[in-house]
Parts: sequence; structure tokens; C-alpha cells
Amino acid sequence: MRKVLLTAFLILTLTVTFAGSTAAQNIPIDEITKITVEGNEYVSDFEILNAVKTEVGDQTDQEALRSDMQSVFDLGYFSDVNIVFENFEGGLNVIFEVVENPVLREIKISGNEDLYSEAEIKEALGLKVETVLNVKKMNDNLKSFQEKMQDDGYILARYKNVNISEEGVLTVEISPGYLDSVEISGNTKTKDDVILREMPIEAGDIVNIKRIQRGYQNLHRLEFFENINPELQRVDSEDNLAKLVINLDEAKTGRLNFGGGYSSTDGWLGFVDVSEKNLFGNGQDISAKWQFGDTTTYSLNFYEPYLWQSDFSFNFSIYDRESERTNSEGADYTRESRGGSLTFGHPLPRDWRTSLRYRVQDTKEFWSDDSGVIYDNSLRSLTLGFSRDSSNNRFHPTSGSINRFEIEHAGDFIGGEMDFTKFNWDSRRYFSGFKNHAWAVRMKLGLSEPRTPLEGEEYDLGGSDSLRGYERSDFDFEDRANNNLLLFNLEYRIPFNESFTGVLFTDAGNVWEERDSISLNDLNYGYGLGVRMNTPVGQLRLDYGWDEDQDGQLHFSIGNTF
Repeated sequence: MRKVLLTAFLILTLTVTFAGSTAAQNIPIDEITKITVEGNEYVSDFEILNAVKTEVGDQTDQEALRSDMQSVFDLGYFSDVNIVFENFEGGLNVIFEVVENPVLREIKISGNEDLYSEAEIKEALGLKVETVLNVKKMNDNLKSFQEKMQDDGYILARYKNVNISEEGVLTVEISPGYLDSVEISGNTKTKDDVILREMPIEAGDIVNIKRIQRGYQNLHRLEFFENINPELQRVDSEDNLAKLVINLDEAKTGRLNFGGGYSSTDGWLGFVDVSEKNLFGNGQDISAKWQFGDTTTYSLNFYEPYLWQSDFSFNFSIYDRESERTNSEGADYTRESRGGSLTFGHPLPRDWRTSLRYRVQDTKEFWSDDSGVIYDNSLRSLTLGFSRDSSNNRFHPTSGSINRFEIEHAGDFIGGEMDFTKFNWDSRRYFSGFKNHAWAVRMKLGLSEPRTPLEGEEYDLGGSDSLRGYERSDFDFEDRANNNLLLFNLEYRIPFNESFTGVLFTDAGNVWEERDSISLNDLNYGYGLGVRMNTPVGQLRLDYGWDEDQDGQLHFSIGNTF
């Protein structure tokens, strides 16, 4: 009987009433001359009587004694509490008869192997062996630990069995809740394995809603689907199994874009762009682009996110660019650049990625009247990069961040005529604003150690992608090189609808030849407003910025600012 009552209390809190004590049902109305405790071996009389409000000299009161019994029971040390009465010195001796819980000798945890360590769970329970089991404390701590499991994403985790034997062995068996299967519905083009590889959870894993949410974000970033609706469905309550059903609506991933316009970076331009982000449903990205005008560019790019079904990514890029330029003396010349790159990437813990890029570029400048070559140089470099993207939306992020750090080394054993080392850090952070508005903050730092002149590889400042209100030419100096850069951007973004977003911005930055010259007191400032339009081509940007002299500059470009 003792074990049955105690086991029941581990699940539900019993209500102690006088119905459990025959002697307490007919309470004699008399003065209380003594209050004692019987049945306790380990819990002191003082601790028990400290919970009793009735005092010697009081008249017996059924409701008061009922409350005292409950208070003693609520101490958590007892499986049963009764009250009996004895005559004592012309009054009554109120005797609290208690049945102590077993002395806790050992704690056994099972089912926790893939959740938490046994030491973590025992610490959360807060129980000490060789002491009387405090069931109230244990139940409170079990409830708190259940909430911790829920907060950590283990939404199916529950206690399968909690029991203590008469020998004092406490058994806590946890049922974590496992994923029975993953089903995909609605994908007519994208292959199942392309979808499943983006989910950081598979059949047989413990169900964790945070991992499912991260998989949803991974699928959303692919931009292969118009709608993604993951559902968790119970399969077997007894074995605590569930299945994940991913309902999808495919989006169009192939595009043929063409158009023209004016860019403050490249002048007047036209373009034809053919791309497929989900080649043959394999998740590969391929694109070819022809841009013509003041600058003519041919480029081909291919990206494989999972090379040979491994965690390595692969990117291949080649380009041929020719632009017409004018020097400070008004003479026209042509700049030709041909090159490409090979990049291998691999994931790191905590959603970081690392990459290694080999870049080749040959650059030549010659007078437009064919009177001779001005500049002829070759570049060979290796770049080690680290990046992490936790932003919640591609076009209008309101939380998260994007961080990228790169070290590029050219020359030496790599070859080429240029010899330098560059350190580049680009950090972006997004915050919610008023209603659905958003704050966007960016810091960009570029440091270089040139061992040959950085012609063509200097840092650019000014224009639509950096310091608005200025042209790039405003920071082209004949007497010094742009070897180092510091740039800050702040935007407040106000979406009008799904296609249009208004922007208020402030920019600050500068370029220096020597690293020792970098100073926050030597920054140039710009500010202004703009509008963004989401189109099949990408995001079109139109900004109008003012410099420190209040001179205005219109900036037009394609793609996100940051």
C-alpha cells in the first residue's frame, strides 16, 4: 500500500483530507494541551511542527487541523499523514502520524543517452542520496526539466516511468520521441534527396523542432519553392513516434532576363542573363550573362552545393570583361580583364562555412587609338574564407546577421606578377523596426599588405555599393593608393508592399594608403533616401545621396546593398 500511494504521488499530487483518518472524523471540541509527531525517523519534529499553525492552548478546529495536515504533507517527505487524539492533562494531545518516504539510495536514469548526460539530469533533479526522498521537490524539478526539454526543442520528450522502490532506488525513464519517417509531397521537379539533404534531421533521430525549423529555413533559402509547409504527425503514441511531412509547391527556377539601364558603376549598359537555379532538379545553379555598353562582359558560373553527394561545395566561374575608360587627362583607354576561379567550400559547426578559392586574372590596358599598351599584369591568388548567414529573409531581413571574413594571398608560390595579402571583414546585422520595418547595419574593413602595386586590386569607395553621395572617382588619388578601407552603412527600410521598399540611409567611410593612418575622425559621410523594387531580374535599387558639401548624386544598381 505504501508503494502504491507513493508511486501515485509521483504523477499526481494527492489531496489530504480527514476522510483518510477515522479518528479525525469525530473531533472532540476541547483545548489542545500538546502537539506531537509519530512515525518520523529521519525528518525532525521541529521541521514538521514548523509547518503546523495550530498551537497549544487553541481549541480544536477541523478546518485548521485539515490545513495543518496538508501543510505537513506538502513538505514532500511523507506518503501518508493522519491525525489522532489522546487525552493529556485535561485536554488533548494532537498527534500527527506520518509515513516517511523511503531514504533515497540510488538514482537510475534511462532513455537520456541522446538528450542530456546523466549528471545533467541528476543535477536538475536536485536530490541527494542517503536522505529521505522529497517528492514535492522532485516533482517540481521534474516539471522544470520537462519545460527545459521543451524549450530545447524536444517537443515529444516525456517521462515514461518515474518510480521509487521500497529499497530507495529512484528510476526515471525518459521517452525522447523519435522520428519514424520523413515524407515529401508536392515536388514535381526537385529530387527527394535534394530536399532531404537540407534537413538536419532524418528518420531515427530524436524529434527536435528547432532542427526542423532550421531545415525549413534552409529550404526557404534555396528559392526552389513558393510554399513550404512542414507538418509533424503522431504515428505511435505508445512508442512515442512521429513522422515529418514536408508539403511543397514548386517555384519557377529557370529565367531568361534581358534589359538595359544606367549604372553609376558601369555607365550605360544592356544585358542578357540566362540562369537555372535547380538544374535538372539536382539543386545545381548555372548561369550565363552577356552585358554590353560602356562595359562588355561575358561570364559563366556553375555551383554544386554537394559535390559528389558530399558536404563539399564546388563553384566554377569564368569571365571576359572589357571596359572603355578615360584618365584624369581626358585620354581614352581600354581595360581588358580575363579570368576565372575555382572554389571549394565545407560546413563548419554553428552554421559557419569555410571556403578556399583559386583565382586567375590577366589584365591589360591599352590606348583606344592602338598607340600602345599601358599596363599588362597577371594575378594568381588563394583566398581562405569563413562565412555565416543567419538572416531570416533574402530581400527584407528583420533579424539575424551575415558575416564574412577572408584572407587573400597573391604571388609567391602561387604565381602571377602581383604580390599582396588582403584581410577583408564584412559584417551585417538586421533588427526589427516599427511594425514591419527593419534596421540594417553594416561594417566593412579591408586591410592589405602590398608588395607590388595593387593596380586594379585597390579598394573602391563611393557609388551605389559603398559610400552613396559620392562617385568612385572622388576617391581615386594620384599621389597615394587605396590600400585600406573602412566603411559603415546604416539603413532604415520601410516596405510598402511585396514589391517596393523605401529606404533612409547614412554612410561613412574612407580609404587610406597606410594602415597607421586609419582613423574614425577621418571619415567621409553621406546620407539620403532610396527605393527598392523586387523583380524577376533581382532587386533594383535607386538611391539619391548627398555628400558633406550637400552635392547630390543619383545611384542606380541591381542587387541588394547589404
